[in-house]
Amino acid sequence: MKKFIIAEICVVLALVVGFWLGRITGTDTSYENYYDNADKAWTATQAIDNPPITLDEPDKSRLRKVRAAYRAVFDQYPDSLWADDAIYQLASRIPRTDEEAFALFRRLINNYPDSEWADDSMYAIAFASYQIAEQLKKTGTLESVDAYYDRALALYNQLIAVYPGSELSDQAQFNTAMCYYGKGELNLALAQFDALREPFSDSPLLYQILYVTGEIYLKKQDYESARVEFTNVVDSGDPDLAPIASFGIPQSHLAEGKYQEAIDGYQKVIDLYPDAKVGQDAYFYMGWAYERLGKYDEAIARLEEAIDLYPRNENAANSQIYIGQIAYANNDMASAVDAYQKVADNSNYDYDTRRAAQYSVGKIYEDGGDTDLAVDAYQKLITEFPEPHKEATHPSNNINENYIQNLRSVGL
Repeated sequence: MKKFIIAEICVVLALVVGFWLGRITGTDTSYENYYDNADKAWTATQAIDNPPITLDEPDKSRLRKVRAAYRAVFDQYPDSLWADDAIYQLASRIPRTDEEAFALFRRLINNYPDSEWADDSMYAIAFASYQIAEQLKKTGTLESVDAYYDRALALYNQLIAVYPGSELSDQAQFNTAMCYYGKGELNLALAQFDALREPFSDSPLLYQILYVTGEIYLKKQDYESARVEFTNVVDSGDPDLAPIASFGIPQSHLAEGKYQEAIDGYQKVIDLYPDAKVGQDAYFYMGWAYERLGKYDEAIARLEEAIDLYPRNENAANSQIYIGQIAYANNDMASAVDAYQKVADNSNYDYDTRRAAQYSVGKIYEDGGDTDLAVDAYQKLITEFPEPHKEATHPSNNINENYIQNLRSVGL
């Protein structure tokens, strides 16, 4: 993105700033002074926006003043040299996913199509639309997801066609492929990325293209092709992409059922990137690979080591539950209960995971015929997890006082 245009102001006295701010919203309607007044209004606005304010500005009063000053410039001087700059700067001080920001960017595109900010504005709406679609997918809200991807696609394609010389054109071409990927149209995304390989051979985007292509092959279960792409990225030495591509290689082995190869690959990731997140994740996945091989003791040992080393890793809770599942499958009920209880009692884990784990403790005791311990576990569920599981059909939602009373009566 282009850097903001900031006027070089060494010293601006508060009295002068106040004077010119008054001129921004003043009553001088003389068209003879129109352009002079526009210049003065812009200079004054830049003064109060120095240093440039950001969305996380703690002084909300200053943020409001800066926004008001930019709006005054383009409202009162729409034909001036600064109108498009003011619109863009105001839109940039509003969250990009906000409809007000969209409206301002569209206003700039429609009213000032030759502005140096027109391509930036088009890109901003497109990227924000893509971000909204990605967020909707994560929250499980699938309605309108494709509509946001389609909006982003249309705007990226428009930018490429209307502003072919834009510095954002290359990124827009890459992002069109990412939109297809987000929509699940893997063949279209793959074709788009393949078409970009040669023209982007000297671009910093090349290794992003290779990495995402590897991800697509992984989703398509073309594991060998995925490994080829990931290996190309690893060989590039890209500091951001090489670590995650290294992790992608054993992930492809795990998905293919080549568990020993996966274990070897995870160990390599750990050796190369011990402090990176992929190094942490490799510890957990290695344990899961050992379980697939039927090496349960080794699996539990690896998972417990991973939890001890990285208790706040996003895989920690699921790994602890996995330990419980392995123990239960091997009829080691005491270890299974202990594993589930560790999850239920850990306040760092999310509520639903903890509630489900507490239910599992009670269920193990109930299925084992130990009514008193089952009742205690279920009573703890009701007391410590009073809100239902977000999944309406989750069996923990069936546990209530009546259930416990019936369980007691059966056990008598």
